[in-house]
Amino acid sequence: MHKALRSLLVASALLAAAGLAPAARAQAPKTLTIAQGFDPQTLWPNGTTASDNLNAGGAIVESLLWTNPATGKNEGLLAEKWEQTSPTTMKLTLRGNVSFSNGEPMNADAVVHSFRVFMDPKQAPAYANYAAALDKVEKIDDLTVAVHTKHPYPPFELMLTQVYVTPPDYWAKIGLEAFGQKPVGTGPFKLTEWVKDNRLVMERNSAYWGKGPSGIDRIIWRPVPDDTSRVAGFVTGEYDLATNIPISAIEEINNQPDRKVVETPSYRIFQLIQSSLEEHGSPLADKRVRQALNYAIDKKAIIDNLFAGRAFALNGQLLRKEQLGFDPSLKDYPYDPEKAKALLRDAGFANGFEIVFKFPSGRYAQDREVSEAIAGMLAKVGVRAKMTSLEPGEFLRQLRARELWPLAYLGLAPLDDPDFQLAQYRSTWRYSYIRNAALDELIDAGAKEVDRDKRAAIYRKAAQLMHDEAPVVFLFGGYDFYGVSNKLEGIVPRGDQRFFLQNVSLKP
Repeated sequence: MHKALRSLLVASALLAAAGLAPAARAQAPKTLTIAQGFDPQTLWPNGTTASDNLNAGGAIVESLLWTNPATGKNEGLLAEKWEQTSPTTMKLTLRGNVSFSNGEPMNADAVVHSFRVFMDPKQAPAYANYAAALDKVEKIDDLTVAVHTKHPYPPFELMLTQVYVTPPDYWAKIGLEAFGQKPVGTGPFKLTEWVKDNRLVMERNSAYWGKGPSGIDRIIWRPVPDDTSRVAGFVTGEYDLATNIPISAIEEINNQPDRKVVETPSYRIFQLIQSSLEEHGSPLADKRVRQALNYAIDKKAIIDNLFAGRAFALNGQLLRKEQLGFDPSLKDYPYDPEKAKALLRDAGFANGFEIVFKFPSGRYAQDREVSEAIAGMLAKVGVRAKMTSLEPGEFLRQLRARELWPLAYLGLAPLDDPDFQLAQYRSTWRYSYIRNAALDELIDAGAKEVDRDKRAAIYRKAAQLMHDEAPVVFLFGGYDFYGVSNKLEGIVPRGDQRFFLQNVSLKP
């Protein structure tokens, strides 16, 4: 062997042995790329209820418990054990030897701090309904916390899945708004880069307390609001996981050798907001007009033509068939344009009226197409919709500010308990466009009733009242569709459009 070549090989071997091999030989990080409908506004999970925010933020900041979609059971995350010691008290035993990625300990002080923020409607307004039953939280020792409610609370355990734990010192230093942009948590990933409306990059947390995902060193979250672009990027391999796959693309994706569509029954209930609030003065203040719009929409045509039958009618109520309190005796408003016209005449709108109709573009699969179909049906009974398209971020801002009026297309997917669904229509709630004292009383009663049969009866009364008052147009429920690469294993999306990365693996 030539002397110079021998010297070069020896030098290379010595560099490799010392861990100083040339950069070109370094193994590239294993990257998972996810396409969602929009760029998160915050990565603090208790700052939002929108799934695109929660899916990204939940990879960094963890909750006390979580509902495992693979089992449907509530399981421990940062709380290792939980025991209801009285009808209004839950004792939490925290997981030991867990730290936030900045080195702060995850302990009782951090949990008490996180509850205080969660319970403050000014800091966590999105979770005011979930926190309404909470009374106080106290530290027992470094790894034990007692949580007290004001009254017996049937979804106590489920509520604990919504409390995300944050480091108190870092929170005090940086503040709520900045924390949402630069979060620190106990999760399997850490934020490393965020280029707004382009990419969100996370690197693996090497000090993660749990097993975490396998085969993934980095996650890149891409905001892709356009359905066609999201599908095209997924089919060509740009993305490993894509949310909100439209029905029309399912066959194309399933015909790919290395791609598939995962279908999940959704908790999301689609409806038209019909604001009857006095300050939103519009024809919808009249119950007859709200009922008329229910008769004017052909829900079956939308389900059959836009969703190829992969959706279901609501039976004139907002609880799903699987939920406590669903009333099988209630039926949908039938499609009856003549009945709609008659009600409009009775209400003094024989010639119809013009109304602003807001809808998101890129928030839900086929949201624009559904909204355009609805506008066409309304036109047939004389209701002329002034279509107002909102990009997802502005749509969510208006939802939070109670600005989606007088008419708007909306899908809500709260946790799987009737209290969390119906509390969204309580007069005091920021998403509510109805004020009805009788409905408020029923919602409050259902949140306190621990007898299952009595609780179901309360919700059936509430459903009947809402059916008659028609605060919304009852549209449909359906399924969520995800594009998943065959390289990605263990993804089990949940009905509230949440997916978790703790147990997934990415093959080479």
